[in-house]
Amino acid sequence: MDNQKLPPIFYTPVAISIIHFLIFFLAVNLIIRFTQMIYRKRKRKGDKYSDNVIIGLQNIYYLLMVMAITVTIIGFFGIEFSKLLTALSIVAAAIAIISKEFVSDIIAGISITFSKELSIGDYVKVGEYKGRVIDINLHKIVLHHDDDDIIYIPNSKAYNDDIINYTQKEIRKFNVDFAINSELNIPLSALQVTIHRVLLRYNDSVVLDSEKLKVINILKDEIRYKLQFKLNQMNPVLAEQIKSEIREAISLLVIKD
Repeated sequence: MDNQKLPPIFYTPVAISIIHFLIFFLAVNLIIRFTQMIYRKRKRKGDKYSDNVIIGLQNIYYLLMVMAITVTIIGFFGIEFSKLLTALSIVAAAIAIISKEFVSDIIAGISITFSKELSIGDYVKVGEYKGRVIDINLHKIVLHHDDDDIIYIPNSKAYNDDIINYTQKEIRKFNVDFAINSELNIPLSALQVTIHRVLLRYNDSVVLDSEKLKVINILKDEIRYKLQFKLNQMNPVLAEQIKSEIREAISLLVIKD
């Protein structure tokens, strides 16, 4: 006790745990912020710039802080470090078994944030859902759907599903599939004229004469068609609007016949 230069309160398990946490907190903050700063400078971006790498580092920071807080709270009870590690490994194993999906989401989230498949602002299709990526966190990917809905997709589901990134691939060709009752006998030329009239309304956005209409299947009761058109630039929202108007125009043509 004579060698103690600080008041006895600083040598209690609670105080020691808090001091260790503060040191760890400051070290992790310094490393994460320094790494983000170097990355932004290499990209020649400002302090507010954010992409997958920045988000990934932030997610790792949150994960480390949760672990540090857990260790700190356990340390309040004066458990020795070696016994603490043993206890934590048992708890971690139990959590991994009980919360398998939760752990899978975290691992998948970190993997996705450091991959090049998705970035904030990309227009993507994940499984059956389409939308613009507005956030990627430890648990979920957040999409802003064309209908103004916010869709939350678990990271593990996104990791295992097929992902189409329209922004990265700069896909400007779009398809419209439709079918018409074979008894109506609507000539292909009539369909082409109807479709062309719709596309003329968007002549500033649609590549001139890019539309291609073909029969893909002839069944007993219906004929199936596939239309392809091309936009000047990638714009999925406009493409969906054009598709809707084309289907509406074809429906009106079918009703007239």
